[in-house]
Amino acid sequence: MKTMKTIRILRLRDIFLLLVLLSLALSCGSDDNGMDCPDPTNANCDQVGDDPQDDDPQDDDPVVLEPTLSSVAPVTGPKHTEVVITGENFGTDATKVSVSFNGTPGEVLGVTDTEVTVRVPARAYTGPITMEVDGFDLTGPEFVYELSEVNVETFAGVPSNNDGGGGFVDGPGTVAKFDRPQDLVMDSKGNLFVSDNDNDAIRKIDIDGNVTTFAGGQRGDGDGTGTDARFNGPKGMAIDGNDNIYLVDGRNNKIKKITPSGEVSTIVGDGVSAYRDGPVETARFHDPTDIAIGKDGNLYLTERGFSTIRRISLDDNFSVSTYAGSIGESGSENGDFGMARFNAPVGLYVDDEGNFWVTQAPIDGADEHKIRKVDWDTKTVGTITGGAQGYVDGGPVTAKFANPYGISVGSDGTLIVADKGNHCIRRIDPEGMVETIAGVPGNNDGDGGFVNGPGDIAEFQFPVAVLYAGNEIYVVEEGNGVIRRIILD
Repeated sequence: MKTMKTIRILRLRDIFLLLVLLSLALSCGSDDNGMDCPDPTNANCDQVGDDPQDDDPQDDDPVVLEPTLSSVAPVTGPKHTEVVITGENFGTDATKVSVSFNGTPGEVLGVTDTEVTVRVPARAYTGPITMEVDGFDLTGPEFVYELSEVNVETFAGVPSNNDGGGGFVDGPGTVAKFDRPQDLVMDSKGNLFVSDNDNDAIRKIDIDGNVTTFAGGQRGDGDGTGTDARFNGPKGMAIDGNDNIYLVDGRNNKIKKITPSGEVSTIVGDGVSAYRDGPVETARFHDPTDIAIGKDGNLYLTERGFSTIRRISLDDNFSVSTYAGSIGESGSENGDFGMARFNAPVGLYVDDEGNFWVTQAPIDGADEHKIRKVDWDTKTVGTITGGAQGYVDGGPVTAKFANPYGISVGSDGTLIVADKGNHCIRRIDPEGMVETIAGVPGNNDGDGGFVNGPGDIAEFQFPVAVLYAGNEIYVVEEGNGVIRRIILD
């Protein structure tokens, strides 16, 4: 009997030990936090991470730590500058790291857990540094891109100083001719349209450089389609998202619309040179120069003759009003619209935030060769740079221009100005610093020329309009009767 009792006790003990072992085995599973074991001191349980003593590495879940960016150096330079980004948790796998400058990918040269080295790509231009590390997005400071190469070439037209005058010839860009072109716009397909002033035509340059007459071609005043329409000294143009062109028909003192199919219609103006706000039936203009589409979808134009900026309401049957400035009161006073004054405003451009950028080319010789800004939100006018006529690069107070004309604005806030009287293309950075990127200044003495090549030796003759398109700037030259292209690198 004693022997059988002992056997029963042993069996109960074995059952108890078996239950304890089973309980321990179950406790070494994954807990609610995704760890391999709720008790990290338990040597019999698998641990998270690459533990060389781990008895089952297949069930490890990697720990991903969020990367951080702490500094970038340098934050300015030309293409191919090597930039070092410091931070934490970058890893060491270069395939999981990408860096872009103003949206253009750079070349990642090396990666450690705390440092990434990257080369600035060509034609990145000024903009923010963005970074992606294994699915995490980081944003760094703005990188200021310095131009290292500027080259000027002829895009379309034969320079008039080679044959004694302008011409009117369609065909490939190398044989086409223009006569005192004034402005250009680009449509959604990359085609350029040029207001050819003395040929009274709108010319089209396709992406292959072929030139055709899109509308007009004979002096007069008449609506119609294509070459049946008539213009008299077409000047400034603007283009909307549907590729409709709005045109200042200069000597007709009218504003016209040209559809993508070439249909021309008059929006406002009766052909009489005068200054009159009001409904479309009675509104009049005197020497309108340039035109732009505002943030509100309405049309705005510079009126050089009366030193004002006018507004044409597209949602109110084309009624006309004075937006800024005062008729017959020229000057350069800053402030709200009630007190601000302009002196012969010519170039007009609207940036992505709706602000207007205006150039002044005084008729009366006043020291007001300036670049002005009309702030859309505050409805105030300010002076960016310029003053007395001359040629000086430098800060906003010291820089000088000579009849600055066309103006264009890049997405980074950089201004490009056709300095007509100095035969140069000038660049103004967001801080107001002015530099010449192409052209040899003629100091307004008429000694412009025609030379292609690097920016510091290229020559222009009375550039009047510019179009800033990424890494290219298109220039309309009134004097040489050509369209030039500046390639930035």
